[in-house]
Amino acid sequence: MIPEKQTNYSIRALIVDDEERARNLLEKLLLRIPGIEICGKAASADEAIEMVIANRPDIVFLDVQMPEKSGFRMVENLQKFLIDSKVVFVTAHAEFAVDAFRVSAFDYLLKPVMMEQLKETVLKYKAEQSQIAVKRIQPCKLKFNTRTGYILVSPDEIMYCEANVNYTTFYFGKENKEVVTVNLGKVEELLSSYSFFRISRSVLINTSFLKKADRQKKKCLIEKGAEKIWLDIPPNNIRELEKIIDS
Repeated sequence: MIPEKQTNYSIRALIVDDEERARNLLEKLLLRIPGIEICGKAASADEAIEMVIANRPDIVFLDVQMPEKSGFRMVENLQKFLIDSKVVFVTAHAEFAVDAFRVSAFDYLLKPVMMEQLKETVLKYKAEQSQIAVKRIQPCKLKFNTRTGYILVSPDEIMYCEANVNYTTFYFGKENKEVVTVNLGKVEELLSSYSFFRISRSVLINTSFLKKADRQKKKCLIEKGAEKIWLDIPPNNIRELEKIIDS
């Protein structure tokens, strides 16, 4: 089970750098910012991956150049775990900026890190989280194009979404479905502010309807009223789904 976030803090940060002095300096700067908790410090990418999976930090402050495995390689390794921690690269090399944003980095800081830069990054994170929170509490309908026009969908009505080549099928029930002209990756992005989880390459479920998961059968059950649907899910994703639910 993932440790519960301490209510005394609003942002949990993990620092990853092979140089101890760099880790300690960044920790001192971060702790001067109200609302920051350091949930761990790692000296290598492999050590950091274990900490991210175990602690699910809000932000990972990640060095680029490290022995054995770079920060970029670490991010690529983490992507298969479907973890939503934001990554802020911290490096002395400005030329890595393009590659940082290629792997969807949240931000990029140059060493030596200045306090004002660090505060701006934290404020940027807080602003994004505030926007997400507003979206979650405000009921709304999203517009999706179809082959013949468009539909307006409340995310909480969707049981699950299934990839259909370059299109996506929304299932509101076993027989109640709509095909939209958007691929599943884009649908996942549009629904990221809601309770959805990618259980496989082709299926995205609304966890509000999740009833149970069976590791032996490699399936999960979603229910909506009297409707029950079993869907295939790899064992690794069952574990990741459990972590999200327990967090």
